[in-house]
Amino acid sequence: MALLLALLTMVLLTIVVVEFTFSTQVEYRRAQGWLAARRAALIAEAGIDLAGEVLAEDFRTGNTDALTDIWANELPPIDTGNGRLLVRIEDEQGRFNLNRLSAGPTSVDARRLQLLLASLQLDTSLVAPLADWLDRNQDTNSDAGAEDAYYSTLLPPYTARNGPLQSFAELALVRGFTPAVLAKLRPLTTVLPDNALKVNVNTAPPAVLQALDERLADQFLVQRLVERRKTSPFTSIASLRAVDGMQVFSENELDRLLTFSSSFFRVRSTGDAGGVLQSVEALVYRLNGKIQILYLLARRGPNIVGADQSAPVLIDDTGRLGAKRL
Repeated sequence: MALLLALLTMVLLTIVVVEFTFSTQVEYRRAQGWLAARRAALIAEAGIDLAGEVLAEDFRTGNTDALTDIWANELPPIDTGNGRLLVRIEDEQGRFNLNRLSAGPTSVDARRLQLLLASLQLDTSLVAPLADWLDRNQDTNSDAGAEDAYYSTLLPPYTARNGPLQSFAELALVRGFTPAVLAKLRPLTTVLPDNALKVNVNTAPPAVLQALDERLADQFLVQRLVERRKTSPFTSIASLRAVDGMQVFSENELDRLLTFSSSFFRVRSTGDAGGVLQSVEALVYRLNGKIQILYLLARRGPNIVGADQSAPVLIDDTGRLGAKRL
């Protein structure tokens, strides 16, 4: 009996020791992972500050923003000593601002968006529900439109904002804007608080330029603009009208439509701490060289192609709702 009791005691002690050791290892690994993730997140947040300094310096050294500027280049990975940092800066003013549709579905900007949708082989009737989302009434613009009467039938139900979009992610709530539609629109459109902003001719994709005016639908004219800005970014209306074919526009028309510098930029930053990747994305506003963060979105994993070199992943740029406001 004494021998059996001793053996039973040894077995129980062994089980307790093994369980304690296992629990300790699990907690250690968890703490180690949390520490690496936190370090990666801090590195990513530092990338936003770095981008702000780059944009501020760019403002001090020139009065135009173009794809030839240092901020527009793909910066190589930066070794911070505690991990790796990747940063990308994109000009949001080179894209079509969807908040411009607040003028209504029959406005000039609505026609421009229809041209852009058509160039992407998307349904041009998407203009109607977007205009309904932005306007301040409950009247649908057409059968394709949608107001609270439609959104209240969804699961879960919600109401239309009836005001400007707050982020590109919010577009996913609008009728007809499926993930496939958003993926096509993301490189060419944006959501900015000022719906009267001009488009930066030095950074706008050709499809955006072609949608701004029917006279720019000529792909050869747009191609000449794109080729010219590669070597000599536009700095004035006169330099823009010097391009063959642009004489069809008056100076006042171009001044109302296009600009040569930008105020809004999107910064994507990924931190890598020992293989653990965390990212942040920010919309920043630059005024007289001063940088203001309008919103900041934290994300798990990379949000830059190539950040994870062993298995490149691009986190969906539609982001997530619930931006952290600073």
